[in-house]
Amino acid sequence: MIRFDNVEFKAVKTDEGFIKDTPIIGRTGLLKYVQPDGTIRTEYRPPEEAFAEDSLSSIEAKPITIGHHGLVTSNNAKQIKPVGTVLSKAKQDGDNIRAEVVIYNLDCNDRDLSCGYSLDLDETPGVTPSGERYEAVQRNIRYNHLAIVSKGRAGNAR
Repeated sequence: MIRFDNVEFKAVKTDEGFIKDTPIIGRTGLLKYVQPDGTIRTEYRPPEEAFAEDSLSSIEAKPITIGHHGLVTSNNAKQIKPVGTVLSKAKQDGDNIRAEVVIYNLDCNDRDLSCGYSLDLDETPGVTPSGERYEAVQRNIRYNHLAIVSKGRAGNAR
């Protein structure tokens, strides 16, 4: 399964004009996805999955793109034209996930961030510790890229 999640970023420019920051790139909790038939599917990303060392380490050195283009590989990176790089593995910040990034050239007006990642989707429905229902659980999250998009999904993760 592949997912793309979104968050807004705010950053500063370096003396060279690069954008450097440690934005929130994801979070724990419920994430809503629009299905092909227009219905909304709610998936749960529990803290033990979001903050697993293998997951947090997987974002380091990944490309930053304008929009999503599927999974980014060495075979398609030249066509996708990454505009930056994730410099560090991610870290927990409360219920959020942060990583250090640098963007070399932001030639668009978009300002939200969206992670592209693969995962194992556990189709077991349930209820979060706070009583909210979900249809599936995101497990074994492995990041592939970070995209700059116009509209984010992550709610308070900004």
